[in-house]
Amino acid sequence: NSVNFPAAALPERKEGSIRVTVATQNVPGMLAYISDVFAKHGINILQQINTSRGDLAYNVIDVELGADTIDLKDLQKELTMHDGVLSSRILFGVAGAGYARNIEGSYFV
Repeated sequence: NSVNFPAAALPERKEGSIRVTVATQNVPGMLAYISDVFAKHGINILQQINTSRGDLAYNVIDVELGADTIDLKDLQKELTMHDGVLSSRILFGVAGAGYARNIEGSYFV
């Protein structure tokens, strides 16, 4: 737990699913953007939680990949580089994927 982040907890994830976290500015439209990115790639959201504290929002999302193969690193970059997204993390399911940050428009993994 970080004292700067709001508390967020989902139940145990379904076997075979992937957990993604996304930290954003707490502004309108961020949750819609995140959902749209997953939908565009045919990824089903199984469960999610969005909590906020002040100017920061934290999203924990369990997803199920579709039949098409997708490069999760590309997906993570697309999520992270949107204006207002601070960072993302892929927590389960794919070795080599992990933490990424958007610092003033530059992508860091």
